[in-house]
Amino acid sequence: MQPPDWPALARDLARRFAERAPEHDREGSFPFENFADLREAGFIALTVPHRHGGHEVSLSTFLRVQEELAAGDGSTALALNMHLVRFGGERESPTYPARWFEEMCRGAVEEGLLANTAATEEGLGSPAGGGIPETVARLTGDGWVVRGRKTFTTMAPLLNYFIVMAALEDGEGSRPPSVGNFMILRTDGGLRIDETWDSMGMRSTGSHDLVLDDVALPADRLLNQRPLGSPDARGSSGAVWFSLGVSATTLGIARAARDYAVAFARERTPTTGRTIKEFPGVRTRIARIDLLLHRSRTLVHDAARAWESRDTGAPPDGIKPFDRTMMAKIDTLNNCIEAVDLAMRVVGGVSLLKSRPMERYYRDVRAALHNPPLEDRALEQIARAALDEPVEPPKALE
Repeated sequence: MQPPDWPALARDLARRFAERAPEHDREGSFPFENFADLREAGFIALTVPHRHGGHEVSLSTFLRVQEELAAGDGSTALALNMHLVRFGGERESPTYPARWFEEMCRGAVEEGLLANTAATEEGLGSPAGGGIPETVARLTGDGWVVRGRKTFTTMAPLLNYFIVMAALEDGEGSRPPSVGNFMILRTDGGLRIDETWDSMGMRSTGSHDLVLDDVALPADRLLNQRPLGSPDARGSSGAVWFSLGVSATTLGIARAARDYAVAFARERTPTTGRTIKEFPGVRTRIARIDLLLHRSRTLVHDAARAWESRDTGAPPDGIKPFDRTMMAKIDTLNNCIEAVDLAMRVVGGVSLLKSRPMERYYRDVRAALHNPPLEDRALEQIARAALDEPVEPPKALE
């Protein structure tokens, strides 16, 4: 049987999401109805492995879906991204006990249940920086007790599986330099959601605070652990899925701004009697937008193809798949911010009005500034590959 055309289905859903987006953005409310539509259409199991009943789409297909959804509503697409990448990265580089990964997959396939990590803290920032979480898991006689607060817990109103990073303590209360990830369920006692999310952009992702007030967990809820400063056991898989998913989402938002500006330029007729599409400045800006978006899309899908074929041999140009991902993320982000800025100049002063979607695109497209990898770290990774890793020295000219 032919698999569904997931990008086309996403495009259809995005039209509905676009109609709902202004109200959710204005209110900062979570789009429950969008997730009901995604669940009914099968998107919650999009990246779940076949062996667990999911659709197991490729990274490239996932990215096309993300762009289509984000063109309708960036908040919904970004939130779904946080769920789907959990399965994409884990199926490539398993780090969770089989029992809990199977449970997450079963919940996604059979009930449309959502999963996300809860790692960020106000004092810690992104855990990618290597700091010790203030959230602490204390070892007890029969398991763990977890206490702390997490910020940016995207999809908090609907999440069922919270994968929580915590510093590990022994029974004496000491804090060895190690961290672990715990499976915490919505039904666990001591868990609550503080509705703190009131942001400039991505206002309807439901990224509230997760509060853990002495949540008692059995021993098997510890999914994995590692010494602080050691590499993530997932290797690069999780970072690649996350970074490219965020990039495709950002691209979809910028594409929506481009399409709005193009339609506006074709229709807007000032007192001169000519549509503004005839003005050289407008034509130059639209052309520049298309160049930026095409370049970004090419970079994103080049990185995805390189990652998917990473075991077939060295890349002919010497740029490793992971480094392509870093390049794609930072360049796409900057390209898309510039593209939306140019689109606002085409539309003019009315682009500032809340009654039009352009100012929402302007706010939403900037969200990826704060999603890892941050630009400085990505540039350092690219520089490291060029300057620090051993390479064959160039041969002298004859």
